Amino acid sequence: MAAKETEKTPEQMQMEEKAYERQAAEAEKSVLEQLKAMKKVSILIPDDPTNPDDKIVPIVFNGVVYTVPRGVSTDVPEAIAEIWKYSYEKTREVNQRIENSTKKEIKGM
Repeated sequence: MAAKETEKTPEQMQMEEKAYERQAAEAEKSVLEQLKAMKKVSILIPDDPTNPDDKIVPIVFNGVVYTVPRGVSTDVPEAIAEIWKYSYEKTREVNQRIENSTKKEIKGM
């Protein structure tokens, strides 16, 4: 027979939740310190003509969100620039595959 788990009181659950929140805040502080220590590079995220109201691009690094404006050269930590570059390249690759697939002639039987 399996050991019965003890149920936690609401107070215990609240204390655990606060402890997790403190741990998350400390981890975020550490990540922010890492980002601040990184070399800064300039990136320019182009405007999106299909979404003219989309003026900000969120870029996430280990739980920390950088909001980078479109159409403005912005200095960001190197890791943020690399994440955006990778995402942009993958998006272009997918868009190219979609475009290529729609150009193929479909032959009937």
